[in-house]
Amino acid sequence: MKDAVYQTYVKGIYCAQCPEMIISGLLQTRGVIDADVAYFQSLVTVTYDPELVSEQEICSVLADLDYPPFDRRPSLSEQALTRIAHLFSDRSR
Repeated sequence: MKDAVYQTYVKGIYCAQCPEMIISGLLQTRGVIDADVAYFQSLVTVTYDPELVSEQEICSVLADLDYPPFDRRPSLSEQALTRIAHLFSDRSR
């Protein structure tokens, strides 16, 4: 069977390390062949083998990584709120 491509926007990207964490988590998933993140668009592109993993499972992996799939590109205000929330949560540790 031919490889498939799945794209989704995600919430929670707030720094340059976020795409690395997303890609690393996805590549550890059985059936995921390649992954890419467009940082400024919050867009994740996943190439996968549909016989080994489903889009639903990919969405679950993203949610488990704390980057839940989103049906549209997060607005600038949503992105800013995410960054602010992470700043305050990091200080409380």
